[in-house]
Amino acid sequence: MKKLIFAATLTAMAGALFAGDVGLSFSGGAGRPPAASAPAASAPAPAAGLPAARLGRAKPKEWTVMVFVNSKNNLEAAGLYNVNEMEKVGSTRDMNIVVEMGRMNGQSSGGDTHADGDWTGIRRYLIQKDSDENHISSPVLFQEKSADMGDYREAENFVKWAKAKFPARRYMLIIWNHGSGWLDPRKASKGISFDDETGDYIRTPQIGQILRDTGGVDILAYDACLMQMGEVAFEVKNSAKVIVGSEETVPGAGYPYSLFLGAMARRPAMSDEQTGAMMVEAFKLFYDKAGQGAQLSAIRTSALDGFAQRMGAFAAAAEASGDSAALKTATDGVLRYDALGPDDADMTISFYGDAAGFAKLVADNVKGPKADEVRARAADLENYISKALVIETKASGKDRIGRDLSESTGISVYLPPANAKVSQARLEGIFEAPYSDYAFDRATHWHDFVTYLYGVR
Repeated sequence: MKKLIFAATLTAMAGALFAGDVGLSFSGGAGRPPAASAPAASAPAPAAGLPAARLGRAKPKEWTVMVFVNSKNNLEAAGLYNVNEMEKVGSTRDMNIVVEMGRMNGQSSGGDTHADGDWTGIRRYLIQKDSDENHISSPVLFQEKSADMGDYREAENFVKWAKAKFPARRYMLIIWNHGSGWLDPRKASKGISFDDETGDYIRTPQIGQILRDTGGVDILAYDACLMQMGEVAFEVKNSAKVIVGSEETVPGAGYPYSLFLGAMARRPAMSDEQTGAMMVEAFKLFYDKAGQGAQLSAIRTSALDGFAQRMGAFAAAAEASGDSAALKTATDGVLRYDALGPDDADMTISFYGDAAGFAKLVADNVKGPKADEVRARAADLENYISKALVIETKASGKDRIGRDLSESTGISVYLPPANAKVSQARLEGIFEAPYSDYAFDRATHWHDFVTYLYGVR
C-alpha cells in the first residue's frame, strides 16, 4: 500500500527543488496532492505532432525510462500528479520517458477524480516537457478503453512496446502502485499493481516473469510500498542489475520524479549504480524537505546469491545456539515495517523486519557455547549487506510509531510477528501460495528458521 497524504505544498516544493539545480551526489495518507480543479477534457495529441519513434524504430538513446502507472484504484489523483512531475523534465536527446497510465471511474476503494478530462482505460505517453501541473499534455501514442493492469501480461506488453518504439542502450522500469512486499494474499486486497476494476494484481513471481519475457532491464524500481525485500529481489535477480525500492511504506507523493529525472537528463552517462544511488539521495532530499518519514535503498543483484548464502548460514547458527531468549529479544526489538497500517497500532503484528538489524540484535544478546559462531555469522551478514549488497540506503524521519527509520539497513525479510497471539498457521493461511515456493526460500531455507522462531516467542 501507499500512504496517502494531503500535501498540496509538495507540488510547489518539487518545482522549487528542481529549479534550484539540486546538489545530488552520484557516488555510488491523507493522499497525494489532488488536482486543484478538473480541467476540460482534451483530445490526444495528433499524429503529426509525434516524434519519429511514433512511426517506426528510433535511433537508440542512452536511456528509456518506462513507468507502469496503475492508478485504477484510490491513487488516481496521485498518478496524475506524478506524470505531471515527469513533464517538468520530459524526454531529452539522451533519454526517453515512456508511461502507461490507467484510470477508471467508481473505484471501490474511493479516490475517484474527474481531473484532466476524466478519461478512462489506458494511455501510453511519450513524456514531453511542459509547465502545466494540472494537465498531461504529452502525446498519446496508444490508448484502449479497457485493460487489466493487474495482469502481468499487460505490463509485459507495455515493456515490449516501449523497447520496440524507443530503443536505448539502457532501460529502467518503474512499477507504480500499491505494494505489499512479497505477500501474495488469497484475497486480492493487496499486492502490487492492484486493479480495482478487475480485482486482479501482479504476483511476486510474475514480476520476474515480466522481466524474463521482455529481455530484462538495467534498473528495476518500485514506486510502491514495502518492496525492497529479499523474497522479492530473488525473483528478479537475473533480469535486472540494480533494484530500487523501500523497506517501508512510500508516502503518497511517491518518487520525486522531477528531481531524479532531471539529474539523469543532466548526467545520462552515470552508471547504473550511480543512477540508483542518485535516486535514493533525491528521495531523501525530497522527504527531508517534506518532513515525512520515508526510506529508500538501491541494491545490486549480483550480490544476492552471497546474501542468501549468508542468511542461510546465520539462520543455521542462530537456531543451533538454542538461545531462545536472544532470539525472542531480537524478534521483539527488530525494526519492523508498516505492512498492516493503523490496525496494527504498535506494529507488533507486522511480519516484515530489517534483515541486518535482526542479525545484530541476535548477536548482541546471544549467550552460551555457540555464541561466538552466531556472532561471527551475524557480523559476516551485516558486513556483506552494508558493503556488497546495498549500493545506497537513506531515510528521512521516523516511522508511524516514532522509531527512527535510519535504523534501516537496506533490505528486509519475513519474520514472525512480535505479538505471540498471531500464530503461524493463522498468518500463513492468508498466503495464496506457500512461502517455500519463493526462490529466496529455496536458496536459504529461511522458512525453516522462521518456523523455529514462531516456537520461541
